[in-house]
Amino acid sequence: MARLQPVALQFDGAITAALAQTHQQLVALAKSEHGKVMQASPIPSSFRRFVDGREGAPEEAVKRFGVIEYHYQRLGEVVQVAMDTLFDLSPVLSGEYRRSHTLFVGGVAVRNLKGWQPQSGDEIYIANPLPYARKIELGKMKMRVPGSERVYAQAEQILRRRFGNLAAIKFTFIPIAGGAFFSAGDTRGPVKRSRSGRFAKGSHARAGAAIEQDLRRPALYIRAY
Repeated sequence: MARLQPVALQFDGAITAALAQTHQQLVALAKSEHGKVMQASPIPSSFRRFVDGREGAPEEAVKRFGVIEYHYQRLGEVVQVAMDTLFDLSPVLSGEYRRSHTLFVGGVAVRNLKGWQPQSGDEIYIANPLPYARKIELGKMKMRVPGSERVYAQAEQILRRRFGNLAAIKFTFIPIAGGAFFSAGDTRGPVKRSRSGRFAKGSHARAGAAIEQDLRRPALYIRAY
């Protein structure tokens, strides 16, 4: 028994060393592959890391035979294709309509998603603020080219077929004013005022609802799964 003990100790040591090496290799491999994804085009707009089911834990915290997962968001690609699709579907006369498709993040107009870090509750919309955009979408405006109305509804179907497994994409209408939009029932939106500059007593909600209806524009809602 005494002679076997050192052999057993050496064997345990070899297992420990092998497991430690395997752990390091797993961590290194995970980081290496993650780095490749973050440098390849299209670059994910953001990612979430899970180590043995714990979100945000470092790779080094992975347990023996554990799992390291990265969940990537590619909303940047979806948004860019959405903008290109709307541009291509847009009727053209002066070109103003197709140049006016606007990206909104958290209710504020932005140029793109570059450098965007998603926050809880952030919503992404693409909408056209022009007054006649609603008429085009509803088919109530005489068009020179057949089929050039209902631009956003058409875009929704195209994008769903291509990105339906990556993001939720929905055609809707949103009220827009001054480069931002406000949600239904939001009394912070613009409302009619009296000549004195004050809201007419008891008319705030009615005026807000009326203006909101006038300001509703076609939009695409985009959200990562």
